[in-house]
Amino acid sequence: MSNEVNYMQQRITINLNTDSKTTDKTTILEYCRSHGIAGIETPCGGKGTCGKCKVTVAKPYYKDVLACQTKICDGMEIIVGRKESTGTKEDSMVVLTNGENVSEKFNEHVNRNVEDTLAACDIGTTTVVCYLIDKETGQIISTRSGANPQRSFGADVLSRIDAAARADDNDKANGGLQMMQTQIVSLLNGWISEMLTECGRTKVSRFSVAGNTVMCHLLMGISPEKLGKAPFMPDEYFGREFNPLDIGLENCQTMIIFPAVSGFVGGDITAGMMETVNCNELTLYLDIGTNGEMALGKGDRYVCCATAAGPAFEGAQIELGMPAAKGAVDKVWLEGRRIKYSVIGNDRPVGLCGSGLIDALAVLLKAGIIDENGTILSGQELPILFRSYVFEVEAEETAQSTESSLAVHIAPGVYITQEDIRKLQLAKGAIAAGIEVLFKEYGCTPCNIDVLTFAGGFGNYIDKASAAAIGLFPQELLDKAKEVGNAAGNGAVSAALSQEAWERALEISGNMRYIELASYPHFNEMYVEHMNF
Repeated sequence: MSNEVNYMQQRITINLNTDSKTTDKTTILEYCRSHGIAGIETPCGGKGTCGKCKVTVAKPYYKDVLACQTKICDGMEIIVGRKESTGTKEDSMVVLTNGENVSEKFNEHVNRNVEDTLAACDIGTTTVVCYLIDKETGQIISTRSGANPQRSFGADVLSRIDAAARADDNDKANGGLQMMQTQIVSLLNGWISEMLTECGRTKVSRFSVAGNTVMCHLLMGISPEKLGKAPFMPDEYFGREFNPLDIGLENCQTMIIFPAVSGFVGGDITAGMMETVNCNELTLYLDIGTNGEMALGKGDRYVCCATAAGPAFEGAQIELGMPAAKGAVDKVWLEGRRIKYSVIGNDRPVGLCGSGLIDALAVLLKAGIIDENGTILSGQELPILFRSYVFEVEAEETAQSTESSLAVHIAPGVYITQEDIRKLQLAKGAIAAGIEVLFKEYGCTPCNIDVLTFAGGFGNYIDKASAAAIGLFPQELLDKAKEVGNAAGNGAVSAALSQEAWERALEISGNMRYIELASYPHFNEMYVEHMNF
């Protein structure tokens, strides 16, 4: 595991007289972006609405401020990141990788030439995972994983599309697109160089990349601006070989990028399906992360769509939401008349990650704390056993609310608000409605499905019974559900090793029909209906 999420604390002093990149109109967030300083999370893309980009100003005053809203001044000292970071597994984001102990060094393979070394990468909106592979044995000999550094431009793809379209006020040539490309290329260069050195190798002969359409555009320095407006058609569908030197990617001879199907069903879905879907079984493939993509089919016929689920299921835009890191409540359940929970790292609870949020919703529904509309009950409507869990949150305690609302205690200091529940309902309603559309377009029902596949780290950790209980997917599919881990990353590894696997991915993308939900008849009605429990 990498320790990319919990950044080490940094103290930075700003000198406007010697820094040509900044002026007194530059915000702290803009300063950190342009100077490559990591550690600021901005799920809202710097709009000032999420309240999660707080840094400490040490001089000329001592105060916690929002980095995206606070202008710098000469001599200002800012503190970014956590006070400490132990580098342990518990301190890092939970990232499911291919196989066990993949960071182990295989000394018997040291000093192989370039033809014996391959690499693969899954570039997610939230998390990036990179593998070094021994071609002869097919083993993963080293791995790196961590947060996508582009998260300072927003938690979701729409925020990054918007950032890529805007030029920096102080340097028109150094806009968001160039900065985000530099961030991801620098990360990959650093990781690949480290892994090659670690394993006594010098170069990668074939580098396989899986990622959603926007992430691949940003990697190649291609503007994704068209994906932010109808008809959402990308400039590039990939599915071919590229020269890594064209983007400054070092130590790699050739690079292949998995084919996209549409602007919002990308090569990560193609890679995952190639790796996991049995052609003879009717499979519903779900990848629920920062974006919600899904596909249905078998053999030579597939339909797919993408939902505007937003990043709520990964903790972004939820008041006490957080990544799956140390201190996150990851499981919630009922035990008699008490709400019980577990915390990653067995530490003091500080927030809720995605799996904990879904469990919490299922528990609140089962306990009768919320009704079928998702409303937190109060007074005589609330079961006596659970009245002590419900309390009123004052307006100043919430990040966005302008009025008092109810909230529910989950763990000491950790609660879920009515506004949080509404955001989660929007996310789950979009996914459930997307699934219904796929059934309609393919001409099948849940009873016809052979396998329900959950891909990605989020799908691996959520409790499937909780997900079915809140209506994320049809209850009839619960016994058919299975998780396949980081399918996109595993698919990228397979394509690096096998030309046959790569051709299979191209075949799947060619047999897939994309459905645009924004223009689908009656989709809004289906969406609203699925928001309820």
